[in-house]
Amino acid sequence: MSVRVYFIMFDSSVEEQRYLTTLRKEKESFETLIRQKASMVVTEGDMAQNQFDDEVILDSRKAGQSNVSTQQSNVSTQHKIIVDMREFRSELPSLIHRRGIDIEPVTVEVGDYILTPDICVERKSVSDLIGSLNNGRLYNQALSMTRHYKHAILLIEFDHNKSFALQTRGSLSSDISSNDVTSRLTLLTLHFPKLRIIWSPNAYATAEIFAELKAGKPQPSAEAAIAVAGDSNIPPSPSDKYSHVHQDLILKLPGINSKNYKYILNNVSDLKELCTLSEGTLTDILGNNTVAKQITEFLHKQHTTETQPSTSTCLQTLDKKRKTFKRKR
Repeated sequence: MSVRVYFIMFDSSVEEQRYLTTLRKEKESFETLIRQKASMVVTEGDMAQNQFDDEVILDSRKAGQSNVSTQQSNVSTQHKIIVDMREFRSELPSLIHRRGIDIEPVTVEVGDYILTPDICVERKSVSDLIGSLNNGRLYNQALSMTRHYKHAILLIEFDHNKSFALQTRGSLSSDISSNDVTSRLTLLTLHFPKLRIIWSPNAYATAEIFAELKAGKPQPSAEAAIAVAGDSNIPPSPSDKYSHVHQDLILKLPGINSKNYKYILNNVSDLKELCTLSEGTLTDILGNNTVAKQITEFLHKQHTTETQPSTSTCLQTLDKKRKTFKRKR
């Protein structure tokens, strides 16, 4: 059954001009698309996808030529990545597997991807990054990663085909405020100097970044990744000499930051000894007279509390005011 469509309109009318304008715009759009694709640079995602296809073809051609020794060497150098179970809702685990890297799915509390025993990656989209910065969840995640792993990485994955901005152009300011996302991200990097931030345009680029980070590194252990928990009561790693509780306590002192807190931990045995140190001794330990003065004033400042007047005192005051009022009358 053939179907015919008829357009009925008045000659030289507004409807006719609108229809012709639509046809012209559609034709120009196709011509522009053809010209751009003819001179367009190949995107990184297409290059990565073509690379995956070429690797699969090469592996299939070499399959019949490999001997036993080659297979044994490949098994001994097989790469592995520990992936959190919640990450399998995305396409990244499958892309990593296509690169010839084994995927071991487990439920981990710290990080999303464990590349090596020392490298932990927390993967965030732009929307997830903004939400985590607003509710403070990213701070706890960064704290857990920097405590348990030598190299903590925050990977922010965005869509290179869509423009985004962490802060509107009209609200750009040189002052750091806790209300905007850019300032919170800046404060996060200042508070965790060990945290590294990587921006990735797509999942293909992320898989390539993971492969480069793992090159020549030992493989992670699933048992060790599961044993790591996001609780501050867990004993410190072998690289940490002091407990995290002691580190947090010292970092609360005025003038103490992540760059000078170890000077106190290495030279002071306990909090009692710290309270007995003079300002000159603290200056020799920290190498900064201003910080030593701040700590000394904080530890030895006399804090006075205002006492509430007793009930009898209040009654005597009221009685005096009542007698004075009667005399005036």
